[in-house]
Amino acid sequence: MVDKNKKSLGLALGGGGLKGLAHIGVLQILAEAGIEPQYLAGTSAGSVIAALYASGINPYQMEEILQTINPRDYLDYDVIGILQYICSFILPFYRKELNGMMAGKKLEELIYKLTGGRSLQEAKQKLAIMACNIDTGQQVIFTNQGVDYENESVVVITEALLSEAVRCSSAIPAAFQPRLLRGMKMVDGGLKDMVPARALRMMGADYILAINLSQPVYKNPVHGIPEIASRSINILTYETSDTEERLFADMLLFPGVGDVSLDDLSNADRIIRMGRRIMKENILELLEALKGGNNRSPSVSI
Repeated sequence: MVDKNKKSLGLALGGGGLKGLAHIGVLQILAEAGIEPQYLAGTSAGSVIAALYASGINPYQMEEILQTINPRDYLDYDVIGILQYICSFILPFYRKELNGMMAGKKLEELIYKLTGGRSLQEAKQKLAIMACNIDTGQQVIFTNQGVDYENESVVVITEALLSEAVRCSSAIPAAFQPRLLRGMKMVDGGLKDMVPARALRMMGADYILAINLSQPVYKNPVHGIPEIASRSINILTYETSDTEERLFADMLLFPGVGDVSLDDLSNADRIIRMGRRIMKENILELLEALKGGNNRSPSVSI
């Protein structure tokens, strides 16, 4: 039975590559406390976890699924395209563009399979997934809610598959090729909104918990185009996302995972544990806040 006096919870899941597995740990602690978010918003890696959860996969099942997949299931390097691009520098009168190192088809196919081919409108929670039209710079929001942003720089899409929305949101520039959809060239939503707390406020969530996978200072060097591209987005969007989170989020958590490459699933257990740790440290405060009756008082935990 739903407690009508209890505040509704919106969960904003930020982007960050494989660090997004920390979101699974956060959801596990919420489940153990009997808390189910009514609103979900995700960017890039956060969109993956949001889509899985909204399709009915609980966080423990997500952890089990990780044991059955390997990087080849979601990373598909466009070897032919890369070779053709190299040839364009060698052969006269031969030109070939390269829009990304990976085609992104395997990622979309994997999400389609895991979500059962569900659409946005079939999501169990009120949902928003962030992407960006790289040609125009417009933010693209995939949602099952009729939200009017009254802003020409925002495009709202309500009819699409969850797998399509995730593929668009996760297309890290240079690493993944953009996803063409409805005449738009979609790339990683982190370019516009790394941790989508504002979208949850627009959808009507009473209390917003935001999970930020970024950090102001990095200790480890990056290697390869995917890591460099991902780090670049994190650095460019950190200050902007930090300001927005403090405006719209009631609780802001930083799991502090550190750097993880896109193919390093050996760190999956550690990343999930870090998500569990940060949420467990703050679960009592969240439970108290959701009881209602208190004024909004943003808190930040690192």
